[in-house]
Amino acid sequence: MAINGRPDAVHQDVPTQLAVAVAAKFVENANTIGDSDFNDLRVHFSEKQMSELCAFMVFVSASHQYGVLMDVGPEDRP
Repeated sequence: MAINGRPDAVHQDVPTQLAVAVAAKFVENANTIGDSDFNDLRVHFSEKQMSELCAFMVFVSASHQYGVLMDVGPEDRP
């Protein structure tokens, strides 16, 4: 997992490529994620796995927003 930056640009396996592509869309504009994205994910992931992926994306996004709200900086990290 990338910390404080974009994920690696090259992924060897298609499932990871798809998950990263959907995550990138989520970061840029979640409204652009459509049925075709979920249909692509369904080829490689179960509904449970897709749910976990979406929950993780939302959790990380909320964590970042909370950090901004609380003015958490690098000096506050362990």
